[in-house]
Order: sequence, then structure tokens, then C-alpha cells
Amino acid sequence: MAFKVNGLLFQLPHNVSSTISIAEAQDSIVINQNSQLQILYNPNGEITVKVTSNLAGKLCAPCGNFNDDASDDLKLPNDQMAGNITEVVDAWKARDFLECY
Repeated sequence: MAFKVNGLLFQLPHNVSSTISIAEAQDSIVINQNSQLQILYNPNGEITVKVTSNLAGKLCAPCGNFNDDASDDLKLPNDQMAGNITEVVDAWKARDFLECY
């Protein structure tokens, strides 16, 4: 399988860096970062994020912070609490990807 990033064509599997790899597994694209973070993307548009327990409390954005306290998961980049998940997703969008929508 091949994919493009910023107009450059890559074949899978591909090592983006010494810590990040992209591969195909069954029907998903899998992005691994140092065996601590795994992102799976399937053709239906579903995204699954898996992390190891040593990242507890160190995450942010729409996935929450993984500290077993759901009441503080909807934080904005400015550390304020959002009113809903839509506000969180919009606030954390990568600005350089906005043209893709």
C-alpha cells in the first residue's frame, strides 16, 4: 500500500523516524510511536488510540488525559474546560490541516 504525505509518496511499512513507524495491519493503517502510543485508522473513518499506562496524566486533546478522572478530560489548549466535545475537537485541530476539510 502507498500513501502521500505533503505530496510525497511512501510505501508501507514506512519508518518516519527512529521512533515513529506506519504500517498496514488487516484493514487498518497503524501508526506506532515507541511502543507507547498506537493509532489505528480504518477505511470506515474510525480511529482507535491505544496508549501504555506510563502515559497516564500526560495526554491531552479529544482523547482526554488518561488519568482515570473523566471530569477533566474536556480541556482546551489554554487549559480551560470546554463545554462539549465539539469545542475540544475544534480547538485541537492542527491548523496546517484545515485545508483538508
